[in-house]
Amino acid sequence: MPLNFETIKTNLYNWALANCPGCSVVFLNENAPRPAQPYVTLFLSSLNQVGEDYTPRADSNGFVDVVGDREFTLQIQTYGSDCITRLENLRSSLQMQTVLDGLRTHGIVFVHHFGINDTTELLDSRFEKRAAMDVLFRMGQDYQDNLGLIESVEIEEVYQDAGESVVYDHTIAIP
Repeated sequence: MPLNFETIKTNLYNWALANCPGCSVVFLNENAPRPAQPYVTLFLSSLNQVGEDYTPRADSNGFVDVVGDREFTLQIQTYGSDCITRLENLRSSLQMQTVLDGLRTHGIVFVHHFGINDTTELLDSRFEKRAAMDVLFRMGQDYQDNLGLIESVEIEEVYQDAGESVVYDHTIAIP
């Protein structure tokens, strides 16, 4: 089944919401208004293929189920007071087996988290408390290819002597 990023986004949203009690969670869209603080933003920043996809032998109908690993970075930013604690709670939740199992149920595997950065910034005339962290996840991509079938093969053998006269001419057809 091909990847469905809306499902992946929904499951990541649910994970962040469950592990950041009392704050809003939104996917980062530059054209959307900002929610009231405290809140967390999520952004899928990259999608990479890991290695080459595995293509096993085709079945008896010529179809093959191809599988491959994909890796993506989820950028998480939190705004408002105690923002570093919220990110630490999200990072810590990725050490809980129940959280990891819940993500795996939806095909999302935690790989690595990067450091939490204090990104407090001057906004208008006041400093806005901010923190950021990137998390690396993996998932599997499954898709099917129709390689077709070779339904028949025809082999022709022709032998000639030194004078280029045909000595042997035989054709074999394999259904």
